[in-house]
Amino acid sequence: MTRRLADAVERKARGAVQQQSASWMLASVTAVGTDGTVDITTATGPVIGVRRLRSYAAPQVGDVVKVARNPAGNWVVVDATASNADVWQPLTLSAGFTWTGVAGDPVPSAAKDPLGMVVLSGMITPTGLSTSTSTVFATLPAGIRPQWRGACLTVGDAASVRIYINTGGSISARLVVGSAPTWISLDGARCR
Repeated sequence: MTRRLADAVERKARGAVQQQSASWMLASVTAVGTDGTVDITTATGPVIGVRRLRSYAAPQVGDVVKVARNPAGNWVVVDATASNADVWQPLTLSAGFTWTGVAGDPVPSAAKDPLGMVVLSGMITPTGLSTSTSTVFATLPAGIRPQWRGACLTVGDAASVRIYINTGGSISARLVVGSAPTWISLDGARCR
């Protein structure tokens, strides 16, 4: 057998073994379908229309995911790997709004929960809230954005406040009932 023939046989055998073995790898999501699939790019190239498990409920372009492939060539996205969006990150507060500074009060922050919901936490001292307009008081950290705008009701001292979490990253508030609260809670504000 010539060297060239031996190399060709070895390449063919290696390819056959790779195709017939189950494996997993990391990939990046490049597009999210509306039918429960995502497009991904792996180290070996792009794969279109990969089914995702129900546990990977909130796929987003740019997610790094664990992908499995069986010997028949079927692909499935198992779940996303952890990222900075999975931990609480501080909010950037607008001028006139501060953390209450009271021991035991959480610092204003945001995270994404396992279902992809943007969740707020913290206590702030507001300025200039009214019942007629909403006022931008914070910006979400990069990488934490809701898919849709959310409106949530939270409380302050002697006040009810509507919190708007916007897709562009701004967070605004408007008084519903009451006037000039000295603090408002962000806990309970969430949207997808």
